[in-house]
Amino acid sequence: MIAQPKAGSTGGWEARILAQLEQRDMRVSTVARVIESYNRLAGKVGDFASHTRASEARTREIQGEHERFLEYDRATGGGGMMGGGGSNAIAQQRISELEKEVDGLKEERTLLYRTQATNAQRLLELSDRMRETDERLQQQDLEIADSHEALRRANAKVDDMGAAAKEKDGTIEILQDELSALQLEIVQIEERCSRLQTENDDLVKRWLKKMNEEAEKVNEVTRELELIKRKSAVVSPRMSGGVEEGVLDERFFGEHAATAVAAAAAIRGVSTVPRAAVGKIDARMEELHSIALSHDGEVLAVGGQSNAVKVFDAQTGDSIYSLAGCLKGVNHVDISADGKLLVAASSDHTARIWRLDTGRAWKTLSGHIGGVMTAKFNSNATRLFTYSQDRTVKVWDVARGLCVRTLFTVSGCHDLALLDADGARIVTAHMDNSVRVWDSASGKRVAEAAVHREQVMSVSVSRLGSRILTNSYDGTLKLLDARTLAVLAVLSAPAYRPSRNWARASLSPDERYAMAGSIDGKLYVWDVATGDLVRTLDVHKSAVCDALWSASGTRVYSAEKNRYILILQ
Repeated sequence: MIAQPKAGSTGGWEARILAQLEQRDMRVSTVARVIESYNRLAGKVGDFASHTRASEARTREIQGEHERFLEYDRATGGGGMMGGGGSNAIAQQRISELEKEVDGLKEERTLLYRTQATNAQRLLELSDRMRETDERLQQQDLEIADSHEALRRANAKVDDMGAAAKEKDGTIEILQDELSALQLEIVQIEERCSRLQTENDDLVKRWLKKMNEEAEKVNEVTRELELIKRKSAVVSPRMSGGVEEGVLDERFFGEHAATAVAAAAAIRGVSTVPRAAVGKIDARMEELHSIALSHDGEVLAVGGQSNAVKVFDAQTGDSIYSLAGCLKGVNHVDISADGKLLVAASSDHTARIWRLDTGRAWKTLSGHIGGVMTAKFNSNATRLFTYSQDRTVKVWDVARGLCVRTLFTVSGCHDLALLDADGARIVTAHMDNSVRVWDSASGKRVAEAAVHREQVMSVSVSRLGSRILTNSYDGTLKLLDARTLAVLAVLSAPAYRPSRNWARASLSPDERYAMAGSIDGKLYVWDVATGDLVRTLDVHKSAVCDALWSASGTRVYSAEKNRYILILQ
């Protein structure tokens, strides 16, 4: 008796089991028919055997009768046959019939033997098939038993799953109620956040207004202090009777002329195009961002993802200092012209200054509300210029560590540079494809030009301050006139593509060559006069983030993002 599956629990596997059972029933009926045929065949074999035995008995009887006739014939000497010709003829005819009948019985017996052999062979085959069928039936019985057990377990599992489903339905109802409550709470929180955002926007506007007012007050105080200093400088000589009126202007312009002469004198000899790497410095940082070289070419500073600034001997590559203090990564480093101070612009919103003679931290300049991206000294290190992601440029009195001027750039910047030794005018590279020139004393924008198709990544100024070199993500470097911002030359290469975040370019000291590194690790050098690409150096294994010339113009230092600085000549 086949167990019927429970209502509602039928599935594909149960249908397969029922089909297998039906197939088994068909095979059992087939075997029954084979057994019935076998029984009929056995009966026929028995009938043939009985008939064969009767035929053999009849044959023996005829043979006995024939032998009696022969004996009688010998006993009478054939006379009996000769004397009774009619009886002899009858006997002969009878013998002939008996012999024919014997031959027929022999043939029939032979046929029966053949049939018996065939039936025996079929019987053996049927026996083998019967045994195989029995074995299959036993195996199928086992499979059916396993299927019944699997069906029982499946039904039990279905019952368990039904109970679990009911329990989960209850849990879902509870969660839906909680979700509805949370959604209502979220709506209330969003309304509160909207109100807070409005209040925050209002506070930010008021704070910016307040900051602008304070910056203007600081700028006003600074102007008054400068005016007092100038008056003191004029009045003191007059009181001593040593200087006549008008000397201040001559002294002021004389200082600027001396600065220009000093900058021109800094160009010692003719710059050369590097050919190959002659040295390698391992900065031991995961990612480099900026390098700076002292004016005498003896000290190399490295800033990167690490919180510390590494200082190396630029000639030998030996480590000198590891200057700690920054709370986050360093975006830019600069060394003062006299080689005494080093500044690091950090993502922790500060610019930190160290003394290179002792390796000790000296000043921490705080005031930006965003990461500081660039920091530059003026020629005598009395002023420091910093740019931050808060879109301000701050001018700092280095000795006092105070901000004396704040410039609002409006657009985001990547880099800044000083157009003169004192930093009276600065140039900034902007994300809106423009460069802008600012008066650092008044904080006003002097000039602006959209010179590229994409973001301007860096700006650098020639030693005499007459030219500006820009590098853009559009794959071009442009040489600009510092006074008019007119484009003097466009430098490009088919495979040159700067990195988006760190891609500073530089001019050689004699202004003959421009150099920049690509994202594929190659260093490109152009002739500024002709705009031709004069050399491509495939020396780095990762993107080049910074490259600069030594003051002599005979050596180049290039830094790749992944750890190493190469020295090239």
